[in-house]
Amino acid sequence: MSKKTEPGKVIVINAGVLKVLKILLKLLISLVSAIAGGVAVSFFVPYYEYGAYGMLNNYSISGAVTFVIIFYLMLRKKLLTRIFTGIGRFNQNYIMRSIGVEIFVANINSFLIAIIVFWISGFIGKNIITALIWAVFAYYVVLQLLTRKKIGYIREIADGILEISKGNLDYKVAEMGNDELRILAENINKMSVELKRKIEDEKRAEQTKNELITNVSHDLKTPLTTIIGYLTLVKDKTYENEKAMDDYIEKAYSKSLKLKKLIEDLFEYTKISNGVIKVHKSDVNLVELMEQLLGEMSVIAKQNNLSIESDYSHPEIIVNIDSDLIARTFENILSNAIKYSYKELSGKILVKVVKDDSKATIVVENQGDTIPTEILPLIFERFYRVDKSRSSKIVGSGLGLAISKSIIELHGGTIYAESEANKVRVCVVLNETSFRGGFNPR
Repeated sequence: MSKKTEPGKVIVINAGVLKVLKILLKLLISLVSAIAGGVAVSFFVPYYEYGAYGMLNNYSISGAVTFVIIFYLMLRKKLLTRIFTGIGRFNQNYIMRSIGVEIFVANINSFLIAIIVFWISGFIGKNIITALIWAVFAYYVVLQLLTRKKIGYIREIADGILEISKGNLDYKVAEMGNDELRILAENINKMSVELKRKIEDEKRAEQTKNELITNVSHDLKTPLTTIIGYLTLVKDKTYENEKAMDDYIEKAYSKSLKLKKLIEDLFEYTKISNGVIKVHKSDVNLVELMEQLLGEMSVIAKQNNLSIESDYSHPEIIVNIDSDLIARTFENILSNAIKYSYKELSGKILVKVVKDDSKATIVVENQGDTIPTEILPLIFERFYRVDKSRSSKIVGSGLGLAISKSIIELHGGTIYAESEANKVRVCVVLNETSFRGGFNPR
């Protein structure tokens, strides 16, 4: 026979009874608070009677006042909530924002608890030495409890500094709280980020210096060796006739010019990179500047079976630039376009200048071998060659586009390259422009 399980009994309390219980609970809490208030007053203020039989004294009055205040607050929930909310805001806005204030408040609270423990212990044990020992112990325990989080956070910051000092610059100190310790943690993290950046910059600078020395040594050594070879032949008179000697001298002279151009480009690039060259800006009509430059470069283009065409969106586009440096930039870009254009058939180099809002975009397009997308950003690096061979038959220092990039960046502009379908475009964007006039195709 299975036993029948009795259903659980549910006690239902009437709403009126529940209300009475709540009031009784509030009265009990108020009574306990009143007794505590009377005891606290008795510790600080001497006993004094106001009437017969000792019923009316300062202890009973303080207890009664405490009882009334606590009971009133218990009945006014919203007011009590506002008081605690205000205390919390004051704590967050003032106390928790200063480590000094936090420590001061923790000491005050610990001292008050120690006084209460001293009084209770003295009242119970009637021994002031024992009471003092208990008070000191209570002060220490309460102070440790109130400050343990801050002490732990200080240790965490110290451990973080130690970890960073070992070379782990990716380590981040936790940023907690609103006081000076948070500011300290933030500054430590900023310091590690800045230190890491500087170390990486130094590594890149060292690598760049080594690459520069290697590249310059190679590019200087090759023409210099050739020059010495030809001059040695002339010096030792190991030529067949006067025509051969003139040919050797001509080749040595040609290599000397290449060496001179390399040294000049290297010197110019170094000055620009190190900020030695200052930019002297003025308002310049970009169309006039480009027309003058294209007139000079068209002669070299014709010698290479090429032609230069131009297209301007406006007849006058005013830009705030250093005209000499910008002319040098586009001279390098056009020279590069001429060098790497197809010369078997009559080709053309297209130069477009477009004004768009407050920017001017200059595009130089030539017909040549398509450059892979991943290589395009590298063509502006010094000594970079797309053919990855330093024995290229195309004459050049390998610094032209690097110089152009540095000049454009000094002007706050951008330079980039595009390539597709046997066409290469170098695009330059300049800011601070204005324009007058209408469309002027050419």
